Amino acid sequence: MNTFFKLFGAGALMFLGVACTSCEKDGDKAKTNIPMESVSYTESSDIIVNPERGFYKATSCEMGVSGALTVSTLKGYRDAGYSLIFRYFYLKNFRDKPLTDEALQFFDNDMAAMREAGVKCVLRFAYTSLETEPDAPLSIIETHIDQLKPYIAKNADVIAVWQAGFIGSWGEWYYTTNNLNNPTARAAVLDKLLEALPENRVVQVRTPQYKQEYLNRTTALKASEAYTQMKAARIGHHNDCFMASENDYGTYQNVTEDKKYLAQEGLYLPMGGETCPPNGVSPADCEHAQDEMRTLRWSYLNSDYYKGVNDRWISQGCMDDIKREMGYRFVLTSGEYTTNVTPGHLIKVVLKVKNVGYASPFNPRAIELVMRNVADNTTYVLPLDADPRKWKPNTESTVDVEAGLPADMPLGDYDIYLNLPDPMESLRDRPEYSIQLANKDVWEAETGYNYLSMRVNVTSEGVTDTYQGDKVFTKK
Repeated sequence: MNTFFKLFGAGALMFLGVACTSCEKDGDKAKTNIPMESVSYTESSDIIVNPERGFYKATSCEMGVSGALTVSTLKGYRDAGYSLIFRYFYLKNFRDKPLTDEALQFFDNDMAAMREAGVKCVLRFAYTSLETEPDAPLSIIETHIDQLKPYIAKNADVIAVWQAGFIGSWGEWYYTTNNLNNPTARAAVLDKLLEALPENRVVQVRTPQYKQEYLNRTTALKASEAYTQMKAARIGHHNDCFMASENDYGTYQNVTEDKKYLAQEGLYLPMGGETCPPNGVSPADCEHAQDEMRTLRWSYLNSDYYKGVNDRWISQGCMDDIKREMGYRFVLTSGEYTTNVTPGHLIKVVLKVKNVGYASPFNPRAIELVMRNVADNTTYVLPLDADPRKWKPNTESTVDVEAGLPADMPLGDYDIYLNLPDPMESLRDRPEYSIQLANKDVWEAETGYNYLSMRVNVTSEGVTDTYQGDKVFTKK
């Protein structure tokens, strides 16, 4: 079953701050009242290392020359609390020529090391880290992106997001020795990046104006457009001088309007970056920083730069709160389920989940219920139509499941789990890439499952109707 496709195309209704994330056809609904047992959950205050969110560890290399990643180093980052790294690939040796096979293999090896270590990257390419050094002509940039395209596709599973890069020092689209800081050149690079990147991943640009200029559109992304293949839905934002000046070193042209724009875009697209040495403003204190990150839907931030700002949050006592709430953070608030079910009959599970983080997941995410036999660990799985990207910040969402047990399911007691795995097949069974819910006593680290404190007796004497729909648990 192509769970990834089901997830990517799934819909949800959002109204009154509550999302209905598993809506069935009327014909699938049973007509009888079903006895249900309630479950309550306790929120955890733990700092959770969940995928595609949080503080990242910055790394860089000269592609094909030096600075290759090692699995042991990456596992050390993971153990230290980082699920994300920032990966700069500098192409200083290729400003005037195509990438070599050795350089491309270097990139591929780095991606493989990330995969083995259980991390993902924020990806950027650049030709220099100095304002005084040249970048590359547009023709060379286009050649390099074409060469990278199959390697990007192969390794998209461990690319959380791709920052536009290539133009100017640090790939920040400003300093350039090849006259590339103009709409025509920027559009040419974005065209190539969107063509090279698989449609389920997003490119980030450095300022709101770059996206608006490229699309010839100043209105923010709408809910009806989000998670589609249209260009507006595939371009997010990064701010590399967050809260550092009145306009964040030129990030904003109109501060008020640009922040409104980013707040709306951030409901559906990734927002991240780093702080800078403050210029003309006081360093962001805890209250201001948390308000800004929640308003603008921040998912990730550099842990290493700028230390002066980050250390202020430590001294003021809010760093742990920021670590907890950066990106998404899902908390089970309540649940109900059918306690006794006959094989071939209906089972109901209702969950309420609140997102207390700053943002939502920005990449596709699978979701499934798992039933596991207490006696012999035989496991049955049901993919759900819910989309965790639509579990918006400060919103409680409902997962309402009515499904059937297979007619040949052995009798016995079964525990029920919620699994939120990465939808890519290469990572699907890797617990490091599954989402842990922020509740006490739910996480099963060896599988990546979240225990729902629900135990169902599969019995010949169940009280529910025979199931007539097409949503049936299958044996794993």
